Amino acid sequence: DDLHFQPEKGQHQIIEGDNLVALKAMLPKYAGKVKCIYIDPPYNTGKEEWVYSDKVNSPLIREWINKVVSKDDLTKHDKWLCMMAPRVKLLHELLAESGVIFISCDDNEVQHLTMLIDEIFQRENHLGNIIWKNATDNNPTNIATEHEYILCYAKNKDFIDSEWKSPVSDAKDQLIKIGTELNEQYSGEELQAAYTVWFRENKQFLGKLDRYKYIDQGGVYTGSQSVHNPGKEGYRYDIIHPVTQKPCKQPLMGYRFPESTMQELLDNGKILFGDNEDKIVELKVYAKDYVDKLPSWIELDGRLGAYDLRELFGKVPLKNPKPVQLIEHILPFVTKSDDIILDSFAGS
Repeated sequence: DDLHFQPEKGQHQIIEGDNLVALKAMLPKYAGKVKCIYIDPPYNTGKEEWVYSDKVNSPLIREWINKVVSKDDLTKHDKWLCMMAPRVKLLHELLAESGVIFISCDDNEVQHLTMLIDEIFQRENHLGNIIWKNATDNNPTNIATEHEYILCYAKNKDFIDSEWKSPVSDAKDQLIKIGTELNEQYSGEELQAAYTVWFRENKQFLGKLDRYKYIDQGGVYTGSQSVHNPGKEGYRYDIIHPVTQKPCKQPLMGYRFPESTMQELLDNGKILFGDNEDKIVELKVYAKDYVDKLPSWIELDGRLGAYDLRELFGKVPLKNPKPVQLIEHILPFVTKSDDIILDSFAGS
């Protein structure tokens, strides 16, 4: 869609100006309401030549105001931390109790940033770091640096979900599509035979979903051992194999479902049988219900961010913009469609 100015239709806000002032102005309306914050502050590499700006009373720090911070500045780490600290404190206030913050950085400030965020958010609310491999370094060097970091902290770890899941997966979409297409053309044994041919040709591209080798009217699926009762004795009853008409082998600790629930699953075609009764039955898990986990390693070309901006504006007005795809990969794990999301450094 073309960029347009129609405030009556928009739910988003862009605030232009000093982000410290803007964050303070947001407090009355948004304090404790922001579900997710992603920021991409200056990396302090010495190449950005960012300008220190703040409202402080310290005579020493006042001397820094409006002066360019270069790579030769011996106080550049002090200035960077003094710039970040008040902003991070305000971001902490804006976050909901169940909110999380993601902060991009690289080797220049990752140690200092970690100590700063530990102090403001508390170390126990550190959820982990994501390594983003965004480049390939072919230059002669000792250790080729081909990655950046994304630090992740919770406002209060006790208030966030114990497990993050996302329904987003390219392989998942591919499996759903082929399942729909084949169901329109085949049925019964022909349906499985057609899918088996496709599966063998495409298995190498399915990644974590390369176990999804079955298909029925409900779509592509795999078997799960989630019928097993974990850790203690479960329910005991016979499940008759549809071909051999003999009781199937039972899990070591029995079934986790009562017999009535299992019968409902059987009636709905949700149970996967082996070739004979020697295999324990499995629960069908369809590709359409597959959820992914947020990995600690993401490989994505960092140049894509510049391509995104060039497509929008015909040029790249910002240095080192993050790819939209990177943010799209992270946000589904921690937000819903009506959540408030904040980026106080305008994405670059």
